[in-house]
Amino acid sequence: MPKGKIRVSVVNFEAKWGDKAKNLEKMARYIESAQGSDLIVFPESALTGYDNIVDTPKSEKMQIRVAETIPGPSAEKILQLAREHDMIVVFGMCERDPRDTGDPGDPDTVYNTAVMARPDGGLFSYRKIHLPDDEGSWATPGDRLVAFDTDWGPVGISICYDTYTFPELVRYARAKGARLHINCTACCSELWDNVPFRAMLEEKTLTNQIYVATAGLCGKGERLEYIGGSSIIGTAEDSKKTVKYYAGVPFGEPGADLEAMYTADLDLDAIDKRFKNPMFEHNPYTGKPDFAPEIYARAYAELAESEEWKRKIY
Repeated sequence: MPKGKIRVSVVNFEAKWGDKAKNLEKMARYIESAQGSDLIVFPESALTGYDNIVDTPKSEKMQIRVAETIPGPSAEKILQLAREHDMIVVFGMCERDPRDTGDPGDPDTVYNTAVMARPDGGLFSYRKIHLPDDEGSWATPGDRLVAFDTDWGPVGISICYDTYTFPELVRYARAKGARLHINCTACCSELWDNVPFRAMLEEKTLTNQIYVATAGLCGKGERLEYIGGSSIIGTAEDSKKTVKYYAGVPFGEPGADLEAMYTADLDLDAIDKRFKNPMFEHNPYTGKPDFAPEIYARAYAELAESEEWKRKIY
């Protein structure tokens, strides 16, 4: 049986742009100070910083120059720390496709990736599928949804735009049995007035009845200001309609953009006790769960093959 109680830490993290050594050193300090936690989460691009300098040729972009394979030096360093401190560590990095030749005349394939390092030696990665704005000028989209096995059952992971805008990713993880979803993010102040990050995140918790652990970049990047927002949220113990912040500071609230680590003890079993709606379980009146992936799969396949959709792609 999966464990029910888990201690989770999330870090509002100010990354030094392009300086992997300095960022690794700071991550190591946070991991050490989180001793006793079962899981610690760092933001999207925590290893390198996020900012993309649009006018820089792809082959010269910071993300391309410093990208590493998985396994690779940085991932192995974090894996060592996960073993030493007996905790799962999740962090964002630029991942180089190991099949690339490294020919400087042909910019490598690089992904915006979240890595999960487990204390048992497991090393896993999720490649961001949805790339907003100019992110596609350096990153290649991933093509796989994930829910990684842990001692607490499946745990979902998605990155920023993936989480806020595309409900399929959290829904997939929940349907696989996940009671906790990780959101590695890098939200900047110039988008805050137009994008309701907080409401979008809270909606994922309410509609899926799942805990969401968010870790965000904060501070000044190479050109952008980041708003943090690291938090651990779920539904309140006495209500399926109310979001509770078990730790952290909501987006837009005073202090949300300051570097800090937040920790909460979560009872994952409480979700199973509180959430009796047959969305993902057996509905005795229909004989099956209300969630119907077989129907959605047919509909999406039809959409993908339609001429209208192909015109948008090509």
